[in-house]
Amino acid sequence: MKKALVLSSVSRTVLAVIRSLGRGGVEVHSAWTRPGCVSLRSRYVRAAHDLPPYSDTDLSWKTALCDLMRRERFDLVIPCTDIDTLALHRHRAELERCGRIYTPNDEAVAVLFDKHRTNELARSAGVRLPREIVVTDATGARAAWWQFGAPLVLKPRRTFDHPTQGLAVRKAYSEAELLRLLPRFLADGPVAVQQNFIGHGAGVELLLDGGEPLLAFQHVRVHEPLEGGQSAYRKSVPVSPDLLDAALRILRPLRYTGVAMVEFKIDPASGDWIFVEVNSRFWGSLPLSVAAGADFPLALFEFLTTGRRDFPQHYRTGIFARNLPLDLEWQIANLHADRRDPTLATKKLPAVVGETIANILTLRERWDSLTLDDPAPGIAEIGGLVQRGFAKLTKPRRALDTETA
Repeated sequence: MKKALVLSSVSRTVLAVIRSLGRGGVEVHSAWTRPGCVSLRSRYVRAAHDLPPYSDTDLSWKTALCDLMRRERFDLVIPCTDIDTLALHRHRAELERCGRIYTPNDEAVAVLFDKHRTNELARSAGVRLPREIVVTDATGARAAWWQFGAPLVLKPRRTFDHPTQGLAVRKAYSEAELLRLLPRFLADGPVAVQQNFIGHGAGVELLLDGGEPLLAFQHVRVHEPLEGGQSAYRKSVPVSPDLLDAALRILRPLRYTGVAMVEFKIDPASGDWIFVEVNSRFWGSLPLSVAAGADFPLALFEFLTTGRRDFPQHYRTGIFARNLPLDLEWQIANLHADRRDPTLATKKLPAVVGETIANILTLRERWDSLTLDDPAPGIAEIGGLVQRGFAKLTKPRRALDTETA
């Protein structure tokens, strides 16, 4: 039996990878998985290994990982997050002496883990981007504010360098907020300040060999995070030739080999779109592509371990997948949002309820964590949500009882 080691602490991504490989007959082991992660409850996890966490200075993690790879003789080690991918890439020479690992090539890592270089490549390839100014001080930020208006999107050059550092993309809705956020961003180098583009997120997901696609899939966000962030509810749609062409214009020059998700934003009213970024690892909406029949984790494993290239090019469109914890956050934010603000992709409550009922009745609804063949992770996630909700409801009562006593 083939054997894989999956590295990750992100539940929804790693769980989809584990299930995909397990259903394909691969013996799945996991490591670097946080205690309590629902993926550890999957019936497809044969063993979970306790390895030291990644560190730039303490390399005991590398020694432990090499020992594990030699002992278990995995056919492939697969990272699922940016941190995991960079860890393997930075120490690839030593790790490859112990077994086969998956990371993108050097040029791809150098460009795609640097948002400024990624944008430069996209711009040179003729791919549409929002208007942007790279600023190095408050004066440049004020100039961008007066040129682009509210809100401004702040994108750091790198979202992280190691697990204890990192910056998320943020929006500034006032000049004061912009100047408050700016010092933290500038501490890590120049920051790209972009004009906000109103639209819904879309992703073109790919498995490539030297920049040529072996498998392609596309999703659109049904619930767009109001102020940016991860997708909570999405739908499988046919691959757009224009977006696929734009994605390949970015990835072909890098001779990219492996999986990637190229993110765009689409204005549903005009059909106009812009490029956002490239995720050069498995993406958060991966459970949707697997549920729809575009089985990227198993395809990557088979491609790298057996050389297989002939993957099914058809998948089910109109399938919806929901990340339940994130979507509950979206539901609350949507209820309280200012519907007069055109920069917020809000939805009226009847539309939200109607789409959910329709998708359930037509059997198009899926949940990231809950599947019939592997229900334990989903049940654990729901149980955790109930416990947290109960704790919030009872907290005022407990505080009152304490004061009374």
